[in-house]
Amino acid sequence: MAQTWLIPESVTPDDLPEIFNVSRESLEKLRAYVAELLHWQASINLISPSTISQVWHRHICDGLQLCEQLSGTESLIVDIGSGAGIPGVPLAIWLAEKNPAAEVVLIESNAKKVAFLKQVSRVCGLNTRIINARVELLGRSDLQQVVDVCVARALAPLPGLLELTAQLPVHPQRMLFLKGQDVDVELTEATKCWNISFCKHSSRTLQDGCILEIHEAERVSENTKASD
Repeated sequence: MAQTWLIPESVTPDDLPEIFNVSRESLEKLRAYVAELLHWQASINLISPSTISQVWHRHICDGLQLCEQLSGTESLIVDIGSGAGIPGVPLAIWLAEKNPAAEVVLIESNAKKVAFLKQVSRVCGLNTRIINARVELLGRSDLQQVVDVCVARALAPLPGLLELTAQLPVHPQRMLFLKGQDVDVELTEATKCWNISFCKHSSRTLQDGCILEIHEAERVSENTKASD
């Protein structure tokens, strides 16, 4: 896992064009997103209150760092358990300049958070589709085209994430999961039931975190587990 320089906690919005090569237009959309996030936070627990003062570092940069693992040619990205819209909303803002036809699907089961995501999408003019449902209950009509990338943050340990993505109507070509210091423990547990092709990229926001990139995950057969 190659080491990359960490983004300082003191990062400001004005630093983002240089760090992530975002345009001024995208930066204004990110500012609008944060303004909505903080406004709704007063009535809905979208993010941990302890992280509000570091919203740009802990949330915006944390989500935006996934763009460094994207080509910009993706047509469909799916954010499962989107919650406050991270990483899906920052990625939708970034991707809009690279591929205006690209769509980001935000899947969230909480109706209040869905209302927030719809408001953010309107305010920022994003090409998103918000689905109010649990991932495991999605139907074929919800996702019909090729899913280039599935992303998630703070949704579940890796074994649970693999179970959820396996239940998507369309299997994603790649998965990018933001993970913390327990990633190796999660990988050990997951490989008891899954054959996984993966690589780890150092986090830009957490010293002991990483982006876990999964190219393939195949469930281990019961016969294989029994022989072990």
